[in-house]
Amino acid sequence: MINSKNPTKDTEKINFENSDGIIQFKIVYWGPGESGKTTNFIHLREKFNSIKISNGFSIETSDGRTLWQDALFISFKFDLEGVNYDIITQIVTCTGQERFLSTREYVLDGADGIVFVGDSDPNLVEQNKRSFRELIGFVNAKKIPYVVQLNKRDLDDAIPINSFKKSLGLPSDEVYSDGTYVTYPTIALEGKNIVKCFQDLLMLVIYDYFSS
Repeated sequence: MINSKNPTKDTEKINFENSDGIIQFKIVYWGPGESGKTTNFIHLREKFNSIKISNGFSIETSDGRTLWQDALFISFKFDLEGVNYDIITQIVTCTGQERFLSTREYVLDGADGIVFVGDSDPNLVEQNKRSFRELIGFVNAKKIPYVVQLNKRDLDDAIPINSFKKSLGLPSDEVYSDGTYVTYPTIALEGKNIVKCFQDLLMLVIYDYFSS
C-alpha cells in the first residue's frame, strides 16, 4: 500500500532495473507548409489506435496552421535474434512555416528518424527544394536516417515523380539497395502509402540503432 502521508518512503517500490529491453525513438515529419505532415500524423494516430499510449495534441496559430504537434506515442514489440524489445516511438510534426523556423530546431532535437513530406503541386517546387536543403543540412551533420515522401499524388497537375527527384537531387532509381523507396508517392488524405513509409523508416532507425 502506498503511504499517502509520506509518499517518499515508498520510493523503494519503484523498480528501474528491468528496463534493458525498452528502447525509445523519435520520428519527425518535416516539409514545407501545408504539404500534408499533419494529415500523416492524424492517419497514423488512427491506424495505430490499438497500440498508442497517448492521444497527441496540437498547437495551432491563430489562422489554424499547425505550429507544433507532438506527444503521440505508440508502443510495440520487436524481436531480434530471440531477444524481445519493447519499442516506444514518439511521432512529431515540425511546422513548415518559415516564420517559426526557430521552433524546428527544438522539434528536431533528439530525432532518430525523419520523414520529408514534399508537395506534388508544381507551383511549390522551390518550397520543396528550400525545405529539403534545410533538412539535409541537419541530417547529414547528425547522420540521421530519413525517407522522402511526395504527397498529394491525386492532384490533376501533380509534378512527375522523376521531376521531383531531379529538383531535390535524388537518384532516378525507384529503390535504394536497402529496399526503401527513393520517393514514396502518397495521398495522405486517403492514407495511401502512409503506413508503408513510416514502417520502412522505422526499420532504418532500428537498424541504425543496433548497428551503432
